[in-house]
Amino acid sequence: MNSSDWLLSFSDPARGIGWNNASRGGLESNLRRTRVLLDLAGSPDRKLKVVLVAGTKGKGSTAALLASVLAASGVKAGLSTKPHLQAFRERIRVDGVAIDDDALAERIDTLRPLVPELARHLPLAGAPTTFELTTVLALVHYAAERCAVAVLEVGLGGKFDATNATDPHVSVITAISHDHTRELGSGLRQIATEKAGIVRPGRRVLIAPQPPVAQAAIVAASERAGALWTAVRAMTPAAARGAHLALRGAHQRANAAVALAAARALAEHGVPVHADGRGLGALRWPGRFEIVPGAPTIVLDVAHNDGSAEALAAALRLEFPRRKIRFVLGLMADKDARAVVKPLIPLAHAIEATRPRGPRGLEPAVLARTIRGVHVRTHADVAAAIGAARRDATARDVVCITGSLALVGEARDFLGLPVAERLWDRA
Repeated sequence: MNSSDWLLSFSDPARGIGWNNASRGGLESNLRRTRVLLDLAGSPDRKLKVVLVAGTKGKGSTAALLASVLAASGVKAGLSTKPHLQAFRERIRVDGVAIDDDALAERIDTLRPLVPELARHLPLAGAPTTFELTTVLALVHYAAERCAVAVLEVGLGGKFDATNATDPHVSVITAISHDHTRELGSGLRQIATEKAGIVRPGRRVLIAPQPPVAQAAIVAASERAGALWTAVRAMTPAAARGAHLALRGAHQRANAAVALAAARALAEHGVPVHADGRGLGALRWPGRFEIVPGAPTIVLDVAHNDGSAEALAAALRLEFPRRKIRFVLGLMADKDARAVVKPLIPLAHAIEATRPRGPRGLEPAVLARTIRGVHVRTHADVAAAIGAARRDATARDVVCITGSLALVGEARDFLGLPVAERLWDRA
């Protein structure tokens, strides 16, 4: 078994890399297994300043923006985001550059002897998950590459996520909306409280603009823990233009403000960061309101829950007023399709329903049944859906490909867009 296959063997294809049917002990064991694995690997996280970024939407963008700000300050940082668009290597970056195949294989091979050691230390916890192993792998890589900071996007929730086995110097909570309700609960208060499990006594917590109930829950959890919380306001449009923020949309102005606040919090820990906005204009963040010029114009955006779909709709209205929008839409089966579709329907001239590859994809016919009042067709795959949308579009129309990140990644492959090896150009 090659290295990548070995790593992925610790996941359940039907639920993703954060699940393993051979794991035991419930969610709390995610933390125990990860902490033991980190210690067996030499505790690489103890050599780094760690930033955890939790939330429902904007986690990846905020983490990437912070990493870009750090790079512009001359601070070497590791960046872990998930899922990946086109290549697993995208999940692990140093100075914005994805780990290469050889380095990934080498790091995976260092993990192999740790798994039987883990079984000896925690015999009742079962096997680790691919996400737990990848978290350890990334931190080993960042320490070996002499990074000063590790910026880690939290996986599922916060309190029991594998990344929370570290001791974050700064905690960030981006916008909360409904997602993973089976695991986290259906109410925003419950979801926000779970996300706030990443806060630490006496350390900074940066809170992005939130619905009032989520804001109250995060503040309450922070105060119970003795954390130092700050509610961050979105950048104004003028401030965003002054900082040359490259990412479009009002939601990205909020993410950028939180990233700058996190940079200032790191400065309190001795990290020499310029938190004046430099670096915000350098980031290229594929699949997040990514515009592909042409006729018709194509927009690629990951909108897999209610909050992200609302943000996408607002950005489309602002960027493309009075233009017909044709959606190519595909979701995972565990998402609330009706909640995603609702904010898109008022903008939609037509919807091409499809599905991401793999066992987790929602069948196009099921997705189509959630759509009312708009012409909708079903397609077996994203290539067929894009082809149909392009054939019917005029040169002025916009084809927006959205839903699952996996679907957007497939679309980038089909459109001939390369893997993002670098997120910004080095000086």
